[in-house]
Amino acid sequence: MRTVLLAAIASIGLVGCVGELDTSGPGTNQGSGSGSGSGSGSGGTTSSLARSMFEDNVYSIMTAKCQSCHSASGAVGNVSGFVHPTKSEAHATIIGFTSVVGSFAPNAAPVLLKVTNGHQGIVYSSDETNKITEWLNQEVLEQNGGGTGTGTGTGTGTTGQETPAAATARVMAAWSGCMTKANFDAANMANAWGNMTANNNQRCSNCHASGDGGFIATVDSQLMFDVVSSNKYYMLQYFHVKLDLANMANSKMEINTQSFDGVSKGQDPHREHPRFNAATNNGMTALQEFYTTTAAAVAAGGCGPSKLTN
Repeated sequence: MRTVLLAAIASIGLVGCVGELDTSGPGTNQGSGSGSGSGSGSGGTTSSLARSMFEDNVYSIMTAKCQSCHSASGAVGNVSGFVHPTKSEAHATIIGFTSVVGSFAPNAAPVLLKVTNGHQGIVYSSDETNKITEWLNQEVLEQNGGGTGTGTGTGTGTTGQETPAAATARVMAAWSGCMTKANFDAANMANAWGNMTANNNQRCSNCHASGDGGFIATVDSQLMFDVVSSNKYYMLQYFHVKLDLANMANSKMEINTQSFDGVSKGQDPHREHPRFNAATNNGMTALQEFYTTTAAAVAAGGCGPSKLTN
């Protein structure tokens, strides 16, 4: 049964539901999207080159090739509504979906993987693929405090330095390899998150025990650990990669507090999510402990290989 469930979770991809917990990561340009599906918001839609690149170069591609199934005003079936019908709201909406943009690094962004793999038999021209890639590269820069840049480079400041995409993959792989079930249980992660309740007394596990909505919270410790340590998109709900654009070697994993904050306040597109205190709760206490022990293991080195399967 667990094998079947893990396979189902691994196949979720772009699937989402109203009120789920999802995030775009550490950026600041989120928050005014709407509609069904996953995504976090941290408030505000600020001007940026990345947003302009999306609106000028990418939005038309998304509306032409994705909107028929993924419209924020009414997605078809149990998929993410990441294409907002209003252009001015579209950027804030799409970057709120980890299941779509991942950590923005092009080599790991689900949206680009779908494009290059011919999702639903849809063909994208090299120009369209390049525009999506350039937009994602610019998001990497801005989401990590790298300024506006040009949108076409890797964001590296030193010749020969590791690219943001490579650094993201390296940090996540190391983090996965250093996660241990012993530390996970010692931090009480499964009980804390599975039994955590919102202000309406609804438990997180009522909706997310099986990984529904791209977020998992269950009292089944083995299942929760297996998913968070092996599926990068579920891992990114709890942690995110903080890139150091000046020295990629210093890039590291951090607790994804912004994700929980946006959802707890019902920021778009989480208007229907039950409210809760994102700063002080048993789940965050457990997460901080698990983060501390895992970070110590990463610093010490000598962990096992990455458990990531995607």
